[in-house]
Amino acid sequence: MAEPLITLKQVDVEFKEKTRSVHAVDHVDLTVERGDIYGIVGYSGAGKSTLVRTINLLQRPTSGTVSVLGQDMLKLDAAKLRQERRRIGMIFQHFNLMNSRTIADNVAFPLKGTKVTETTADGKKIWRKIKKSEINQKVSDLLELVGLADRATAYPNELSGGQKQRVGIARALASDPEILISDEATSALDPKTTSSILDLLAHLNQKLGLTIVLITHEMEAVKQICNKVAVMDEGRIIERGTLLQIFAQPHEQLTKDFIDTTIQIESAIAAVRKQPAVRDLQAPDQLVRLTYVGASTDQPLVATLFKTYNVTANILFGDIQILQGTPFGNLLVVLSGTQADLDRAFDYLQQSDVTVQHLSANQEGEQA
Repeated sequence: MAEPLITLKQVDVEFKEKTRSVHAVDHVDLTVERGDIYGIVGYSGAGKSTLVRTINLLQRPTSGTVSVLGQDMLKLDAAKLRQERRRIGMIFQHFNLMNSRTIADNVAFPLKGTKVTETTADGKKIWRKIKKSEINQKVSDLLELVGLADRATAYPNELSGGQKQRVGIARALASDPEILISDEATSALDPKTTSSILDLLAHLNQKLGLTIVLITHEMEAVKQICNKVAVMDEGRIIERGTLLQIFAQPHEQLTKDFIDTTIQIESAIAAVRKQPAVRDLQAPDQLVRLTYVGASTDQPLVATLFKTYNVTANILFGDIQILQGTPFGNLLVVLSGTQADLDRAFDYLQQSDVTVQHLSANQEGEQA
């Protein structure tokens, strides 16, 4: 089992207002393991940003425990907390760059005045201030890492939004953190730029062994790089699991709504129901949704249905996506045959790890 780097237990954040109390975070448990890219998705006001700010205690919880990198964060004094925060980088939606400083100076800013350990000739470890030459080399390496080696002397107002975010990432990496928190960091960017920033984060996860917590309201971002997902609503985590688990077998309606923003299965079902093949459907023919993951996608399902079970499949919609290197597909089909043949075909599909959802011609069906 992978090492847990972040463990939140019964974390509660309550804000007092004049006439009421608001639970921004409502007794949440969360574990993030080393190497994860953990997506926390929810609409505005769900509490996801407040939750992740408890990780480095930018927001102190009202109650609960916060353990990060083996430290009980709530028991640290101010000096020790500052030290531990350097192991947790953050990037933000609006970049938070200093417009009067060059790109190199922005990246160098967290390093100025910091100290590093050094071993003396007699084997003793001493603390010393980091040298200017070391800072310059570090900044150069970081800008190379994020693809901005040629923009060191530029100023933020000379950069695009995607370039500014790359600067933000380089600055967050200056203190060699083990954890990077991305708080809606791609929300202000266009889709193409968003994809390139997400690709960069995935690269950093692999190259540096960086554990990433990704806060977003965009399921497309989660789908692109996350290996685990938690869905938040009204301060609570209502569903969680691996990326494949969440996409293949969502339980909560909000989760299904988020997934539909990226695979658009619900809109496809609505469109399919308008087609004559569905409007004029006669029993025992059935409209079904077939969902399949991994190895089951390698099987010739439609051909087997016809050859072995005398069931024909009229494919009305099909979609295959690659999630964490694993194929994930959906088909909307009308299956035709005798009731006995259809029953045998459904048994075969379920034995082949294909999820079968029966749909009526004019409303949502129930999953078999």
